[in-house]
Amino acid sequence: MAIIWQETRDGICYQVRTAGKTIRLYTDNVLHSQYNPARKLTGSVWDLLFLPALCLSQDKPLRVLVLGVGGGAVMHMMNDFCQCEKIIGLELNPTHIEIAKKYFLLSNKVFELIETDAIAWVENYQGEKFDVIIDDLFYEEKGEPIKVAAPNATWFYYLYSQLKPKGLVVMNFVGRHSAMSSSPLHDENVQKLLPYGLHLTTPFYDNHVLAFSSQLLHSRSIRKAINQHETLNALKQNLRFACRNFSR
Repeated sequence: MAIIWQETRDGICYQVRTAGKTIRLYTDNVLHSQYNPARKLTGSVWDLLFLPALCLSQDKPLRVLVLGVGGGAVMHMMNDFCQCEKIIGLELNPTHIEIAKKYFLLSNKVFELIETDAIAWVENYQGEKFDVIIDDLFYEEKGEPIKVAAPNATWFYYLYSQLKPKGLVVMNFVGRHSAMSSSPLHDENVQKLLPYGLHLTTPFYDNHVLAFSSQLLHSRSIRKAINQHETLNALKQNLRFACRNFSR
């Protein structure tokens, strides 16, 4: 593995490393993103973030909101494997935006990167709503990733307010305990808004990705969509994931 760029800014060490053609972003030694433009799929947690979108109808291009850009791997995969009209990425860290543009090649006109506090942006946004919202907001504490927005009822109400009918909320967690604290699993009022869910994992990381929607979600839908997708079907040997439906 080679370090192709490194700089410490405001006491935070940023590194861009390569392993073959794979590009990786590290912030204080926490891996934030990896992307290989030749391989497309990562075989790890970033695949889990885009896979639930395969459950949605593709009769028209999707509007996607990504909270926490990092290097932008999931934005690339949404664009590569789903038909997207617009993919907006919200990122508080200007260095991450700089790296995403320069090293992760987020230059396609479908991408829009906004330097902002994602929580405040979601709470105050009044524009066109989204088909998919991906919450991948983390910060580092003692070298460990910590979730920025607690997955409580208030946060889900804000996310739901920005979602189109039959849209999808996808949320990344580190550790099963953290994932199981998510309010749609416990709060009856949130369950009424987002009654259906999927739980995705990968054997290489302790990440748990949950997807919630007002429309029926089924793990079989993802497998079927992969088999019917010309590009994904050819690459599916690189996918390493398990998916199950929630039982409430």
